[in-house]
Amino acid sequence: MRKQILTVAFLTSCAGTTAAVAADIGANTTVGGQAFADFGYIKLQNENAAGQKIDAPPTGVGFDIKRFYLIADHQFNDVWSADITLDAQFSSASTTTVTTPTGTATALTNQNSSGGVTEVMVKKLYLEGKFSDALVFHAGSYTTPWAPFVESLYGYRYIEKTTTDRLGFAQTADWGLNATGKLGPNGMVGYSFSIVDGGGYKNPTRTKSPDYEGRVSVVPVKWLTVGAGFYAGHLGQVTATNQDFPHNTATRFNGVVGVNISGVRAGVEYFTAKNYKTVNNAATSVYGTSSIVTATGTLPVSDKADGESAFASYNFNSQVSVFGRYDHTKLSKDVAPNLKDDYFNIGVAYKPLKTIDLALVYKNEKVKNGTNSISGADANGSYTIGGANGTRDGHFDEVGFYMQWSF
Repeated sequence: MRKQILTVAFLTSCAGTTAAVAADIGANTTVGGQAFADFGYIKLQNENAAGQKIDAPPTGVGFDIKRFYLIADHQFNDVWSADITLDAQFSSASTTTVTTPTGTATALTNQNSSGGVTEVMVKKLYLEGKFSDALVFHAGSYTTPWAPFVESLYGYRYIEKTTTDRLGFAQTADWGLNATGKLGPNGMVGYSFSIVDGGGYKNPTRTKSPDYEGRVSVVPVKWLTVGAGFYAGHLGQVTATNQDFPHNTATRFNGVVGVNISGVRAGVEYFTAKNYKTVNNAATSVYGTSSIVTATGTLPVSDKADGESAFASYNFNSQVSVFGRYDHTKLSKDVAPNLKDDYFNIGVAYKPLKTIDLALVYKNEKVKNGTNSISGADANGSYTIGGANGTRDGHFDEVGFYMQWSF
């Protein structure tokens, strides 16, 4: 009852209502949430054209609330249910570049007169119909097939996003239709297939044509999981205003193998992606330009990326574990093949309560021969790591205490 009352009060406050409201939202409703927080020291140094290492934001000491999810599920009957998941984060006023028939324009994605704002977004909002274990249907903003699946194998999302998510090659939720299910003895074969807008849950854009994402997984024995996935579409960037422009199609293929046995959790993920992003030009190797559509009327540059991620952890008991992960990504194989991103973390975790996870973590990242922008990965906001002239590097180090609270 208390959680139900708190949820209604929170939702009302998000809507801007000044009156205090508390109400019972009914039976068959469960409410929960997650919060990710950290406190630590970051040092980011990017090399200038002369090779000098220059301190860059977010260098310094700080406390971050990266995410706060508030989740409400309601069961209508044995078949139909619904979910809403609110995603709250602090964000400075920011802009995005929009392609139009006459060129490009800068549009605000959020604005606040004080220079920053706490955004409350709808991450998930869907109707679910469970017709059998083999067919569960979702309509609305729902979990995407790949990145959250790998998160479940990795087990340390509160420490870091998965490699495709943190580098911008995957979304964790999107608006559209989805079907999931488990087939075979003991649900050995699982699948998830989505038809989505393509812009992610923060951007419910009406696009000219939908994007497609799917995943199949197999659990041949209890401790082993093997999965493969794909994505194809325009990432929400082709609309009625630019549909006649030449454009590319973004594609991604993924594979993962994970084991979880006797306290050992380990896995390897591989991805290859085409036409997600590219560099602005080979001379500077600044990564992040769209490979889908441009305002010039010419075919956008085609580019490829691929990478591997290996993770492992060991639980000494129900409370203490150690973990580590290494990612290696070639960001621009066709245009700037020397542009690479290497990331790793190591740490020790402690679980004092069922709902609390604590960890002491060290993170290290190096972008070689160019620059890349990481969004919401380590410092609750975008930061640029790398060096000048397409020949210099950038180095990121962090030591911090991380926490996850689930309820």
